[in-house]
Amino acid sequence: MKIDKSKVKRMLFITLSNIGDIVLTTPVMSVLCGHFPSARLDVMVGPNGEDLFKKHPAVFKLIIYNKHTSLKEKRRLIQKLRKVRYDLIVDMRNSLFPFLLGAKYRTSPIQNVPRAVRHKKEQHLAKLSSIGLEVKDAPFFIHIPTEDIDFIDKIIKKSDSKKPVVAIAPGAKSEIKRWTKKGYAELVGRLIDEIDADVILAGDKADRRAVKDIIAAANKEVTDLTGETSLCQLAALLKKSDLLITNDSAPMHLGVAAGTKVLAIFGPTDPRLYGPRGKDDRVIRKKIHCVPCEKAQCEFEHECMKEITAEEVFEVAKEMLGK
Repeated sequence: MKIDKSKVKRMLFITLSNIGDIVLTTPVMSVLCGHFPSARLDVMVGPNGEDLFKKHPAVFKLIIYNKHTSLKEKRRLIQKLRKVRYDLIVDMRNSLFPFLLGAKYRTSPIQNVPRAVRHKKEQHLAKLSSIGLEVKDAPFFIHIPTEDIDFIDKIIKKSDSKKPVVAIAPGAKSEIKRWTKKGYAELVGRLIDEIDADVILAGDKADRRAVKDIIAAANKEVTDLTGETSLCQLAALLKKSDLLITNDSAPMHLGVAAGTKVLAIFGPTDPRLYGPRGKDDRVIRKKIHCVPCEKAQCEFEHECMKEITAEEVFEVAKEMLGK
């Protein structure tokens, strides 16, 4: 399908639900804004991703879609959106919305992509081929408001400006993707003792217990912002950090999008699909018999993560910091 660009005045971009997945779709937004610069862009996202878009200068209207709402509420939303009369709908969910809203142009829910070898970012961009846009790469498209950068600046300025700032986000949505608390605790200690790093722990509220355990075991002075930041404030923190060390997680994707050096610790998931791809990014993983399993439950006592030592993570981190 080839689009007549002059007829695209109103666009709807329907993104995903999980934060990391949302970030990986933002290059598609970048392409849309580049190809249709004068068109209105609305974004539909789940409640988790609201903070990423509510102050985004490219977004005309933000639509929060909760899949758990009643059928009546969903019908009301569809009726409301039909009145907008979108010319183009790009749907990353492969939902019925493009058909129900009657858009003139819409992406196809059928996509022939060799998933085993293409990064998720590339898979998302490939969806645009169904509307005649062949794009191999595009930048991430997150916006960090000035007030969020100022918020983080005040925190970082309290510490010694000569110290390297290392953000550590030890959480992940799935427990199986998390490196060990023992490993993180030892790593924190070595970063502080051996390279005099200013370590900042970060994550969401669900990570608080694990982070407290890590801090207690490390027994070092750190800044703990776990559960204390919005998504945009977290992105600002990562942007201002010299290095982010994390698992395959939402902060990993935010860090990549913010342009931070990322050291990612991978276990059951495949970095060819999800890993950071910046020129200065690094991935640590063990090439054992079962990886990548992509499973929610481990059959081998988390072997792929337990075999990764604090020593090897520290040595890579030190190299990335130029120490």
